[in-house]
Amino acid sequence: MKPVCIVEEHHQVLPFWKKIAGDGTLDFTLTLDHHTDVLPAFSRMEEKPEINRERADEAAAQLRHDEHIDWALRAGIMHRAIILSHENFTDPAHPSMKVICPEIWPDTQAVLNSEPEAVLAAGSVLETDYLKHALSGENLSGKYILDIDLDNFLCAKALEPEDPSFFLELAENAAGISISMERDWQKILRLRGETLNTDDILSMLEKLIGEKLT
Repeated sequence: MKPVCIVEEHHQVLPFWKKIAGDGTLDFTLTLDHHTDVLPAFSRMEEKPEINRERADEAAAQLRHDEHIDWALRAGIMHRAIILSHENFTDPAHPSMKVICPEIWPDTQAVLNSEPEAVLAAGSVLETDYLKHALSGENLSGKYILDIDLDNFLCAKALEPEDPSFFLELAENAAGISISMERDWQKILRLRGETLNTDDILSMLEKLIGEKLT
C-alpha cells in the first residue's frame, strides 16, 4: 500500500516527509507545483526557531507554504529537492533546490489571462513528453517523495492526459505521495471557464493514479 498524505496547505506535509524518511535521508523530493516554494524557512519571523527534524510537527504550524522545502533540506530530511513549476522568478534559499520551469510556460499574466500559450501548457502537465523533457537531466533513482500541489492543475484537461505513463511510473516508484490542496490558489489560478474545484481535482487525480493512492 502506497503511503499517501493529503493536507490543506503545502507546508503541512513536513511530518509526513519526516515519517517516510525514517531515521535516514530521502534522496530527493519531486514537487509538481504552480509556484516554486523556495523561500528561506521562517523568513517572516523575527525570532527564528531552531531547525530540528524531530520538530517537524512544530515547524508545520509555524512555517508558511513556501518555506517548507528549505526547512526540510536544512533538517536533513532529504538531500535535494526538484521543483517542477509554471514560473521561476525567486532565487532558491538552499543550494540543493533545483527549480525547473519548462519553456512552454508563458509569463504569469498570460496564465491569469488564460492566453492560448497558457492553455496549451496547462493541459500538458502530466503528459509523458512534457515530464520526460522537463526532467531529462535529473537522476530520479533512489528513495523519494512525489509531492503534488493541486494548483499544478489549472484545467480539467490536465487530469486527462493522453499518455500519463511516465507520471504513473513516478507515482509507482515513489516511497510516498504528498498532496496539498491549496484551495485558494487553485481557485485563483484555474483557467477562465473552468469550473472544477480542488475536490474535483483530487478525485480526478485519485482516479488517474488508482491503486497507487490506496
